[in-house]
Amino acid sequence: MDQLPISVSETDYIIKGVEANLRTDGRGNLDLREINLTTGVISQTYGSARGRIGSLGRGTEIIVGIKAEIGNWIPGEKENVGKIVCNVEISPIANQSFGTRTAEDLNVELTNIVSNCLDGPQSGLDLEQLCIIPKQAYWILYVDAMVLSYEGNIIDPLFYTIRAAFSDVRIPKVVVESVLDEDTKVEHLAYEIVDDPSAVTEIKGWQDIPLSVTFYKIGKKYVVDTIPEEENISTLRTTVCVNSSGEICLIHKGKYRGGMAYSLLSEALFEARKLVVDLIASQNKQLESCQSNKDGMEVPDTGSTFLNAF
Repeated sequence: MDQLPISVSETDYIIKGVEANLRTDGRGNLDLREINLTTGVISQTYGSARGRIGSLGRGTEIIVGIKAEIGNWIPGEKENVGKIVCNVEISPIANQSFGTRTAEDLNVELTNIVSNCLDGPQSGLDLEQLCIIPKQAYWILYVDAMVLSYEGNIIDPLFYTIRAAFSDVRIPKVVVESVLDEDTKVEHLAYEIVDDPSAVTEIKGWQDIPLSVTFYKIGKKYVVDTIPEEENISTLRTTVCVNSSGEICLIHKGKYRGGMAYSLLSEALFEARKLVVDLIASQNKQLESCQSNKDGMEVPDTGSTFLNAF
């Protein structure tokens, strides 16, 4: 990520610290900063979360809101699944850490990474649950994320916060029934959204949404959960997404000038699996404590509480 250059002496200091497994902030190469998550932070969404990695005021902070609407099936689309549409943006305040072009490019890259991981079976989500009537109607979930502040490592807290937001999602129950068209006297399927705030259901499979670990190569070694100065001198960025079963769901290489030897990549994949197992266990505990925040929350109106015929 293009930022202000740092001096040769500072670069040398960072590299030597990484070689000794002692980074400038006192962490080891594979140590993560503190992670904080809060759910149910945005009204008029079906699910939301706010995540921060690092200390308050000195960390990277993300906010995610998930909205939903009903879409009509188009020939050529899959017949029995819903859709997930993702968008990631860097806020103007966090934007100051990057050049304008860099921030725009990063918005596109982050959106693509999240989309590639979530909109498919690798996400772990039950996309068939989002189908209302096969070849007719389905739920579309819009995942909107914004980077509020930046102190290094955008990608990983982005996935932490998205997973937390999906744990908060509750979509209205939908009743499908056969109705008789009075004009044609032909029966057809129609759906009705249950107009009851308590008649909601969570998204199946959110527990299996992958989390990511992003490795930055500095010198001959790699580090995780980088600060901006480390990212600035890194020669390679590789993001590995792993689910709760330890399966690798996505590997993304950033547009950097270097490469990673196979032995180093194999080691990174091994470490990613170990780190994600601990991350998921830690996140699940935080999400359990956030559960009370969702109780009694009103489900947003979809604007469709009547029968929609097909």
